[in-house]
Amino acid sequence: MQKLVGCFLILLATTGAGWMYGKELRNYLEELSHFRRIIEQIKGELLYAGLPLSEIFYNIASREKEPYENWLMDLAFQCQGTQEKRFADLWTDTIGKDLPELKWRGKMNPLICEPGELLEIGDREGVVRLLEYHLKRLDVEIEKRTAETSEKKKLGSWLGAAGGIFLVILALNLTRVRMNNPVELLKGGNTGEREPRAKWLMA
Repeated sequence: MQKLVGCFLILLATTGAGWMYGKELRNYLEELSHFRRIIEQIKGELLYAGLPLSEIFYNIASREKEPYENWLMDLAFQCQGTQEKRFADLWTDTIGKDLPELKWRGKMNPLICEPGELLEIGDREGVVRLLEYHLKRLDVEIEKRTAETSEKKKLGSWLGAAGGIFLVILALNLTRVRMNNPVELLKGGNTGEREPRAKWLMA
């Protein structure tokens, strides 16, 4: 019985760890997709409105919910002030403070920080082209993470099915051992082989 409980606990722990990893990956994927939509909006504002960055961030913030609204408002406010920091540093710092959900396993994806570098460029048309290329790279990253999520889900299902079969077999074997007499099981090794039932066919 103790072996059965131990195997069940091991199976439960590994399944739980896989489920938590999958949930964390799905949440990160959702945040990354939302971040991509914001970059798309920034590109559109630069292309069609031609407003300063601070006004662009205010406009997008008015259409967003927390925590992205707070991040964009913070970024817009800091853009208006006199800052010794580069805009790229402001971008990275505000994301780290307001959007911790965009970190994967405690690390910030370089694709999250890169738009800050691109928006520093003075040429508006050049920035738009670079943002278009950056959006394609984000699409590749999202597809990669989506495929990883699907693979983890399939692996979790397979492990769950295999673990269930293993537990059933183990339970049947333990039940068979309990029902049999241990002395008979020990003597069974000394018993000679029985003649095959189909011996008359071979004769």
